[in-house]
Amino acid sequence: MKLFLASSFDKTAELLKSKIKSLRGKKVIFIPNAGDNDKGDKWWIKTDRDAYLKLGCKVIDTDLRIVSKDAFTKLLKESDIIHFCGGSVIYLICLIKERGFDKLIVEYVKKDKIIYTGTSAGSMIVADDLTIDAYDPDEKEFVDRMKDNSGLGLVNFLIIPHTNSKDFAKGNSKMVSELPEIESCQSLIFIYDNQAVWVEDDKFEILSK
Repeated sequence: MKLFLASSFDKTAELLKSKIKSLRGKKVIFIPNAGDNDKGDKWWIKTDRDAYLKLGCKVIDTDLRIVSKDAFTKLLKESDIIHFCGGSVIYLICLIKERGFDKLIVEYVKKDKIIYTGTSAGSMIVADDLTIDAYDPDEKEFVDRMKDNSGLGLVNFLIIPHTNSKDFAKGNSKMVSELPEIESCQSLIFIYDNQAVWVEDDKFEILSK
């Protein structure tokens, strides 16, 4: 099992290259759905895509709202990497579960059939528990959609991204302030935009550029 969990992929792509020596020609299932409800220029999706293209990868844009389960399974079988962009954590995990893709993703990642990469929300959904995200002011409109607070459960910690960004300070501070009220217990890892967490089987390390 291999995961690369970052705040911003364009700032950390070289760190992934240090772990996966031969990226050129790799097929990437590129999933931008966390940003479905954002209005205006979704620049962070473009920067993720451009970073993968710069690495020489083949990017396969995939919309979880319309791709069939059979087509998604075929993509998993034929691809090397699955990448989730940033946006709404709760909207993204709910969409994945509603479409019945969660177990497929977990199976392929755990069996080392595909490498998981994510930025921001894409890095957060792999945690066991996403309770804390319900306290993020930007997630309010999606909270009622959650049937439970579980993430994909690939790791036993939760990434808190963009620690060094003023744009995310308010939301991050609000989530942390609610920790005493949350019964679930998991470790939190705060990362800057130039950092990523590399997970290999049952071990992880924080990479910095």
